[in-house]
Amino acid sequence: MPESEGRKAFLRKQFFRLLPVQILLIAIGCLNSVIDGAVASSHLGADAMAVIGLYSPLAKLVDASIAVFLGGTQILCGRFLGKNEVENTQQAFSLDIVVTSCFSGLLMVLCLAAPGAVAGALGGSGEIRNDLSMYLLGMSFGIPCQMIGSQLSAFLQLERQEKRTYTGIAVMVVLNVGLDLLLVPALGFLGLGLATSASNLAFCAIQIYFFLTDKATIRFRFRSARLKHLKEILHLGLPGALVQGCLMVRGLVLNQILLNFCAPYGLPAFSAVNAFGCLYCAVYLGMGSATRLLSSVYIGEEDRASLADTLKTALTWGLLMVTAEAALTFVLAVPFASLFFTPVDGAWDPAVLFFRVFPLSVPLSAVFIVFNNYYQSLGRMKIVNVLSVMDGAAGMCLFSILLAPSQGSTGVWAAQVLNGVATLLLIPVCVWVTLKRMPRNLEDMMLLPEGFGVPDGDRMDIAVGSEAEALQFSDRVIAFCLDHGIEKKRAYAAGLCLEEMAVNVIRHGFRGEKNENVIVRVVYKGGELMIRLKDSCPPFNPKERAELFDPEDKAHNIGIRMASRLSRKMEYQFILGLNVLTLTL
Repeated sequence: MPESEGRKAFLRKQFFRLLPVQILLIAIGCLNSVIDGAVASSHLGADAMAVIGLYSPLAKLVDASIAVFLGGTQILCGRFLGKNEVENTQQAFSLDIVVTSCFSGLLMVLCLAAPGAVAGALGGSGEIRNDLSMYLLGMSFGIPCQMIGSQLSAFLQLERQEKRTYTGIAVMVVLNVGLDLLLVPALGFLGLGLATSASNLAFCAIQIYFFLTDKATIRFRFRSARLKHLKEILHLGLPGALVQGCLMVRGLVLNQILLNFCAPYGLPAFSAVNAFGCLYCAVYLGMGSATRLLSSVYIGEEDRASLADTLKTALTWGLLMVTAEAALTFVLAVPFASLFFTPVDGAWDPAVLFFRVFPLSVPLSAVFIVFNNYYQSLGRMKIVNVLSVMDGAAGMCLFSILLAPSQGSTGVWAAQVLNGVATLLLIPVCVWVTLKRMPRNLEDMMLLPEGFGVPDGDRMDIAVGSEAEALQFSDRVIAFCLDHGIEKKRAYAAGLCLEEMAVNVIRHGFRGEKNENVIVRVVYKGGELMIRLKDSCPPFNPKERAELFDPEDKAHNIGIRMASRLSRKMEYQFILGLNVLTLTL
């Protein structure tokens, strides 16, 4: 396989390994909304969707808070891991959990102490306000578990512990359905909220245990939390959370527009599609999260080629998946609407129409989300802020205000698509303002700073898939070193290190899967030679093996020990489910 194709195949594998959990993490809250909406509509009437719709701005606030702490911490930890700064990674992660716990605790206390006031602030009045107050009481207990659980699940991927997340989600869904059916008939909206809170508690409990054990590479330790990282976490996380903050504002504005111009059926229809729509929005939001996670690591490594490949993967394979999902939703509009309403309900027709219009905006939003998360990880905060405000609130509210008075709910539905088009057109405009010229290719759209990465002539990217290729590429590494004026002894040592370590992975780590490769990068910078090997095999720390010596078998681990002696420095990390070995000669 050609070297570039090997690297791209390796990256695609990592992207789609990360994607399912990222999607599920985003879909957790939406999944609970769908379950709550279906049960509430069945037992409490179609108007129950209005109560859930009025709660949505507070749900957006919780999502925004998760985005601040998780987004900022993911980017910061990704950069630290890319630079092999493990201690700083531990400190940032521990701080994230402490701050998230404190903030979510305050939200819980507020909802418990003054549910009526919060319900009024969300727009509830009359009987709906009383129902919303009871729903808030029940939901409040689960807010800390929802926020902390989301943080933990994201970092479980770094430890290759996705099964814990899958288990937690399965338990959460089963528990929520069971408790809804048990509690809603007896307690109404209070039972609806308590069921969701209990399911969030179970989900969080399943995640948290691993980080308290010695098995975790990134461990939670209260004393490890360092406030020095808080400013950077907020700086990196706030722009991404601006989308959620704008969505909260948008929810408040659209609720009023629907109540004033599309009553009485516009708001229930809108709430139903939003509850279900979050599930397929989770796919492209998950694409954005996977892009952000990979990009932050490659930015720490200053790997220009892998950054470009990450964007290409998201904008081709990821976009194809999102488009197929949107098409399926369009076709299944009637069955989806029937989860919330019946054909005799007044909200039936507007709900079916919105289920068909909303998917048209999904591919447009997917492109925005990918670029916005990439720019966030790169630190291009002005662009992130502009795009977030446009997509999150400004465009949708403006188009709805213009169209709703004359077109009713149909105008609000059309505003969703127009908002996607306007935001998509704004991306190259932002790049044009930054570059002072129109972008011509993906390289221009990436907006990498001057001096980022290593020139092509000073690096070599290799995909090693067999022992024969390891021997072949060893000769090429030697030639690369000699071409850069490196003395012959160090050049041959570099070739030998590559051969020994790559062969070790191939013999003991490969599992016979398709397109298995050891991805090798050789870099000459500032007089230093660096060799970095990545593989997706089970965790294996050769640095520890290099320190072991068996007097009964002097040849045991001889290749690893030889590479350790020939290298000035050997560093190992387990990042994003990858073994990453860095040798400095």
